[in-house]
Amino acid sequence: MKKIAGIIAALCLLAGCMPKTVISPTYDFSQVQRIGIMAFDSPWQSMQGAENLFAKYLLESGFKVVERAQLESILGEHNIAVSGYLSPQTTREIGKILGVDILLVGEVSNYTPARTELALTAQRQLKTRPVYQQEVVRRPDGTYAGYLRNVGTEVARSSEVRPTTYTIDGHIGLIAKMVDVETAEIVWIGSADDSSSNPVEAADRLARKLVKSFRKELAKQQQK
Repeated sequence: MKKIAGIIAALCLLAGCMPKTVISPTYDFSQVQRIGIMAFDSPWQSMQGAENLFAKYLLESGFKVVERAQLESILGEHNIAVSGYLSPQTTREIGKILGVDILLVGEVSNYTPARTELALTAQRQLKTRPVYQQEVVRRPDGTYAGYLRNVGTEVARSSEVRPTTYTIDGHIGLIAKMVDVETAEIVWIGSADDSSSNPVEAADRLARKLVKSFRKELAKQQQK
């Protein structure tokens, strides 16, 4: 019964880590050549820059990528400020200036850093020692002799309280969207979350999972 419960718990854990993605069934991705990556919104300073993790996985997938720093530099030269909502006019301007077909935008939807907790744990100790009893016997010659006879075991129980430190994994969630530069239409959206003692490693895994899920959905769409 315990084994079955463990398997169910493991499956539930895996299901929670799977990315949830939706792709537009009508959008023609065959025309997409270049993707511009925008800065992800993040109220947490330590999680700013999560968008950079998507660049390498999109490059591995065969897309040409204009990463955030280059994008912001070029937009700055044209006095275009980008934050929050992207209007169709703004996306068209960005598309023309950068020569990109799609913008990848997103946000860090939730973040809880890993933390270390201190707990006091009692360690039980069990000590045993043999118990002897002295006895005296009379020898055949009339003399007496003493000896020790084992009559049992004495058990002593005690407990020692010791401090124990343990780490509670942090949690991070990402939402990524692909936006067509001509219409500002969202053509793909995905979300995923993960837990780890290292938030950067968790964010990297999420970026890899989301791009992998996009590639799978794209392949299915192209087969139709």
